[in-house]
Amino acid sequence: MARSALAALVPLLVITAACASGPTSGPTGGPTGGTDGGTAPAAGEATPGPDRIVARDGDPAILVHNMTYGADMEVGGRLAYRADGRCLVVTATRDGRPAALTPVWPPGTEPLTDGGRRGVRGPSFGPLLDGDTVTAAGDEWPAGDSRVRGLPACGDGFVVFNPGSFRR
Repeated sequence: MARSALAALVPLLVITAACASGPTSGPTGGPTGGTDGGTAPAAGEATPGPDRIVARDGDPAILVHNMTYGADMEVGGRLAYRADGRCLVVTATRDGRPAALTPVWPPGTEPLTDGGRRGVRGPSFGPLLDGDTVTAAGDEWPAGDSRVRGLPACGDGFVVFNPGSFRR
């Protein structure tokens, strides 16, 4: 009986390990390697790896991840530009208190200035500017989370947006 339980468990462990390691080769979803049709990084620019986040300098400076999956809770709020840090935050109310979260955008998102308003343009959601409401699937991470340690932050935590999940 113990041998049959072990025999059933081994394939499950192999499948779990393969899924956790992510794809290693084969075609990608976008024309330049991104999963949502994002653009390739410029020469000399850091290339996000699996489950990595890269800071992109600009005005506004933004954070971009390269994750193709994530938590699927509804996240969002109002996008606000902070001139003192040249960055964006998503403002909302959490547990009855105001919160300002640093957004972590999906692959292919670029900083944008339009008519003096700052924001971003994403391959699957177009322009989002200071004052716009943003709603998508994703997750919220506390400021001390190891996944964002050492990255620039303008808010009290982070909101991570999933690719292809934005709603207007």
